[in-house]
Amino acid sequence: LECTGFLLPFFLVYSALLPRRSKGKAIMPAEDGAASRTESVQSQVNEAMGVMQDNMRAMAERDSQLGNLEAQTNELQGASKKFSSGAKRLQQKYQWERYRVYILVGGGLLWAVTAILMPKQYLWHFLGLSALVAGIIALAMTLMARREKLLEEAEADGGVGASGGVAELGESLNRAPAE
Repeated sequence: LECTGFLLPFFLVYSALLPRRSKGKAIMPAEDGAASRTESVQSQVNEAMGVMQDNMRAMAERDSQLGNLEAQTNELQGASKKFSSGAKRLQQKYQWERYRVYILVGGGLLWAVTAILMPKQYLWHFLGLSALVAGIIALAMTLMARREKLLEEAEADGGVGASGGVAELGESLNRAPAE
């Protein structure tokens, strides 16, 4: 009989307990020799079982560690994506603020030059029109700040979906506040 692999320890015990044949005749082992041989085989089986149990424990520990490592990797990946989107949003915010300063300085200079060079008869019309334009700009800036706040809240609540999260936010700007 031949046996390899996982069943080898069991095969050794089985084959040790079988009587041996020599040229067709069964030879019965002596009682003392059989007992010592059975004990040695049993100790080998117990040793092999102990090694297998240790290997199974080590495998279970590795599996647990791999699961923990995978969970930590997923958490890090999520944090990395969140950091990246936050950094891009912050960069866009400061870029827009820089442009806004340039626009305000340029518009202020243009308005001052125009007010100085404007004939006196059109000055009140110019000031009224300037106040109207300033009001429209203030309203637009307020709406853009509100939109940015809604975008930040949506991202904090789970992110803006790729299938129109911005449109949903734009629609919420058109609705009256529920407060």
